[in-house]
This record gives sequence, structure tokens and C-alpha cells, in this order.
Amino acid sequence: MTEDATVNNDNLITEEVETPEDNSWQSRYLPDDLKENATLQKFKDVGGLSTSYLAMQEMLGSRVKMPSEESTEDELTEFYSKLGRPESPDKYEINIPTDGGTSEQVVYDQTLYEGFLQEAHKHGLTNKQAQAAIDFYNHMGVDQKINSDAALSQARVNAETALKKEWGPAQYDKNLALSRRAFNRFADEDLKKFVNDNGIANNVAMIKFLHKIGTAFSDPNMAGDGKDAGSVDTDSARIEIDAMMKDQKHKYHTALFDPKDAKHEEAIAYRDHLYDVVYRGEE
Repeated sequence: MTEDATVNNDNLITEEVETPEDNSWQSRYLPDDLKENATLQKFKDVGGLSTSYLAMQEMLGSRVKMPSEESTEDELTEFYSKLGRPESPDKYEINIPTDGGTSEQVVYDQTLYEGFLQEAHKHGLTNKQAQAAIDFYNHMGVDQKINSDAALSQARVNAETALKKEWGPAQYDKNLALSRRAFNRFADEDLKKFVNDNGIANNVAMIKFLHKIGTAFSDPNMAGDGKDAGSVDTDSARIEIDAMMKDQKHKYHTALFDPKDAKHEEAIAYRDHLYDVVYRGEE
């Protein structure tokens, strides 16, 4: 081949190809050890990287660091505050139920309630958590009352069944009236409260014991102040009983059917004494 010969290189293997220059932001701004980083390759430009970084910083700033056994009081306060605990116990906004699904209003002990809020705040409860605890307490109280009422009703049925079997249906009302009069005649307010609060009012042994007392001390004054009932005859006693039950203007009508009335016990005693007059007249 002569010096004047023209060299035409048509060989794909030996042909020199000019490599295009890499103008990506990674190649221009990153050090060599990061230029090929797979994570950084996901960002098209510096702006995208910056936006992602700022979002990450914001997320980290909102994260809550879990406390440990060594956490200080200030660290715990910061932790509870981020979770949503109110600033102080009196800042809780609790909806206290006034009706537990029954006709009776649910009564809360104010001192106990305030003590609960103090403990709730101390242990970091949020408003929602404190409300849930109050609601649970309310429903638990209602359930207990329902169960208690059911047990009381069943105890009364059991007592009635046992006494009717022992005394006989014909003597049951008479003997029970005598037991009631003895109780109202001799029991003071403290004993009455104890008997009612502890379910002894439906205790068969107690009722039979009172019946013995009533029998031993039976007289026209067993009903306490009696209100002239000791001197009435059988027919008059029946008329008076009927009036008490049906006549709303009778002085004992309201008290007879309202356990909360101040004269309820007096009305019961008066009625029972009238029953005793009727039963004595039939003997």
C-alpha cells in the first residue's frame, strides 16, 4: 500500500465510535463513589432529590420516640403530648353519661372522677382513651345493677315460694303482714337500711323470725302510730284498704306506691295493720 492510498475503514469492530458525553446531574455533582448509586439514579434532577430530602426531614420530625425506663419526666411529657394527651387533667373534655340505659340517672362521685382524671393524665391517656375508660365504667355499673336487680327479684320469688309452701297460701299474706309490722315497729333506720342494702329483706329465716316476734307482741298498736286502725272493725278495714289502693286523694295512696316517699314505711305499716284486722275478723 502506498502513502497516497486512501484508507477506508468499514470494519465495525475496529471503527472508532465517539462516546456521547454524560451530562446527568449525578455525573456533574456527585463524587465518583456515588455517581452510580441506584437510589440516587431514581431522581431526575437535583430538585427531585431536594424535595425528597425535605419530605423525609418532615417525617422524621413528626415521629415519636418511644420512651424507655430511663426516660426523664420532660421526655415523657413530650412523648405524651405528641400522642395527644391534654395539657393538664382539667383540660380533658369527657362526656359523662347521665343515663346508663335505665330509667335511673347514673350518679358519679365527683372526688373519684377528679382522681381518675389525675391518674389518666399522669399515665398519658389521651382524651379518647379517658373517654373510653369512663364509658366502660358506666356500662359495667349498669350491668352490675341489672344483675343485682335480677338477683333481687329472683330472691323474692324464691322466698315467696318457700313461705307459701310452709305457711300455706291461705296464711301467707296474713303472716307476711305480721312480719312486716314487726319489722317496721321495732327496726330503727340503721337496721332498715342494713336489711335493704344487704338483701336480707327476702331472707326466709329473717321473715319467719319477724313473724314470731309479731305473733308474740301482736296487738292493735303493732303498726306504730296506727292512725286509729286499732279501733276499726273488719268491714271498715276492708273499705280503708280499698281506699288506700284506689283513691289518689287518700293520705297514704302516693306514699304506699312510692318507695322514695318519706311516709312509705308508715303507709306500708298502716296497710299491713288493716290487713291484720281483716284476718283477725275472719278467724
